[in-house]
Amino acid sequence: MNDRRIARLQEQIKQVLAETLQRDLADPKLGLVTITRVEVDAEFTVCKAFWSVLGDDRVRRDSAGVLARARGLCQRAIGKAIHTRTVPRLEFAHDEGIAGAIRVNRLLQQLEADRRAREAARGPGTPPEPQP
Repeated sequence: MNDRRIARLQEQIKQVLAETLQRDLADPKLGLVTITRVEVDAEFTVCKAFWSVLGDDRVRRDSAGVLARARGLCQRAIGKAIHTRTVPRLEFAHDEGIAGAIRVNRLLQQLEADRRAREAARGPGTPPEPQP
């Protein structure tokens, strides 16, 4: 399959998954899940859907369990929505990219707060520390 067709199918699968999770899945353990991206291999046999969720580790574990149980439902929805000879096997994977970006952002904010605290402790008129 060419790259443009794969990219189009990936986007279509992403939309189908998002709609299916929102509309057809009524599990209270499912947190606020977002499908971040979908990757399909060149042979169109495996579809890996990356997801993220707002909340702590408990919410992430609960949502992962719900998604694992809903894999068949989601795969059937994909099969009905896309027009291909075969339907790829669906796998869900937690997307660590967003959590990592949030962690880096918090670290940067903490460094900025520490720098401001050092500047305030030095007092006005004191020359800044040399940068390494």
